[in-house]
Amino acid sequence: MHKILLISDNGVPTGYGRIADNVGVRLHQRGNLIVGASFAYDGLLPPTHEGKPLPYHVASLQRQRMMGNWVEDVVKLIGATRPDVVMVVQDAPYAEAVYNAPVDWSQHKFVVITPVDGVPILPTWVNFLREADGMLSISQFGVDAYRQAGVRAELCRPGINPAEFYALSDQERAELRQQVGIPHDAFVLGTMAQNQGRKAIPLMLEGFFEFAKTEPNAFYLLDMDAISPMGWDIRQLCQQNRWDARRLIFREDILKRAGLNLMQRYNLLDAHAVLSHREGYGLPLVEAMACGVVSIAMDYCSGREIVGGGRGVLINPLPFANYSTWGGSMDRFPDVAHFVEQLHRLNDEPHQRAELARVGMEWARAQTWDHATDNVAMVIERAMAGELPPTVAPSKPKATIVSVDNHPVSKNGQAIPIELIEGGM
Repeated sequence: MHKILLISDNGVPTGYGRIADNVGVRLHQRGNLIVGASFAYDGLLPPTHEGKPLPYHVASLQRQRMMGNWVEDVVKLIGATRPDVVMVVQDAPYAEAVYNAPVDWSQHKFVVITPVDGVPILPTWVNFLREADGMLSISQFGVDAYRQAGVRAELCRPGINPAEFYALSDQERAELRQQVGIPHDAFVLGTMAQNQGRKAIPLMLEGFFEFAKTEPNAFYLLDMDAISPMGWDIRQLCQQNRWDARRLIFREDILKRAGLNLMQRYNLLDAHAVLSHREGYGLPLVEAMACGVVSIAMDYCSGREIVGGGRGVLINPLPFANYSTWGGSMDRFPDVAHFVEQLHRLNDEPHQRAELARVGMEWARAQTWDHATDNVAMVIERAMAGELPPTVAPSKPKATIVSVDNHPVSKNGQAIPIELIEGGM
């Protein structure tokens, strides 16, 4: 048994919160003593997971995070709980802040679960992660990217709960559509994601409305905030571009009309798209697939490992890349014309759509949290045994690196491995 301080979004179903809760509960069930510290939990009511109270204490860091002094409270928690392992499940800057805190790391093991949205990876993140006692990423793309940068990484691929995400019958789907006022024979595209800059929401809207010009019975369910300080005012975007916003259905509309849960909202869809400039994993893609819905992702980062191989639809990136403001990793942009073409194919060929959905559902339902926890437990045991990750020499690029159509994607003479730029698989 190990005492583990788990720092994440415990008790709140964000992407990180779901990883932390699912892994944390299973580590607890395997005999470990867990204490949580959550950036997202407000501390007012007992934190829950899948409708049940979490079986361990969770401290709230929400107020301290807003005030900018959360690291001080983490140091206090480490001193008070004296954990064997401090595990951070969050973006790399949060883990870096914990690692640089005034903590005697000879008394604790430091383990990190963090994604890779894109490459190249910021050198400061690489440097501190090479010193961690254990490190996991949530996609094979992330594992490959970290290993190529010289970090020993293992895979913690998120799972789904098959009792929570599953396909309803055609009759049940039709009844749900009737409840929210969607015609039973409509083609419904959906995007379950945050309204934030990393998601290519304006380009997905552009593609949908181009597709809808010849499909009067098409609708787009946007399971997100219509206005976001991190993203766009979507109705205003429609007004600016003369797009018919009556074709859009927002999450708030469905919750007002029928109060459908997330699984039910997935089952309203014929296709589900999350096209991102960068993507660490894309859990909604897998959840939609588990509900028998075809998912659409861009052929970059983790998209290929999720919907490639006939499990869904991959959209080509444009032959252009730009350095993002997030650690300097590369942003790619979806080919909107290819997106429109694939929407028409899915609409016009329902039998092919059903086959893609079947194959995707089988794969998605095989992704379990038990598998993810097995790998986390392995890394913890290796860290506790003092088996520090060996130094991994960064891979050398095999050639001068350009994008698929000979557009340079290097900076200051530092080349980026083309296999990572093009998907890393």
